[in-house]
Amino acid sequence: MISFYLLVYVDDILLIGSDSVLLKLLITLPSLKFKLQDLSVAHYFLMIEVTPTCMSLILSQHKYALDIFYKVMSSCKLVDVLASSSKLDIISSDFFF
Repeated sequence: MISFYLLVYVDDILLIGSDSVLLKLLITLPSLKFKLQDLSVAHYFLMIEVTPTCMSLILSQHKYALDIFYKVMSSCKLVDVLASSSKLDIISSDFFF
């Protein structure tokens, strides 16, 4: 069974298929009429990291999440926090039922 997926967002198109010959044909036919650029293996699509494996694709937003984290943390200010030096008695008769 041959399967294809066509993901389109504005001017970005991601074409995924199980038959490489038919996939190449689907890429070259529209390029005869329209100006297209084949970027070969996809690495990112809509801020989603694409990692090909032998039988599938792994989609991840790991880098996107890290970018947000670093952006937020870079604007944070350090604050001194006073810590108590007294010890808590966690094992008490009131703690357990």
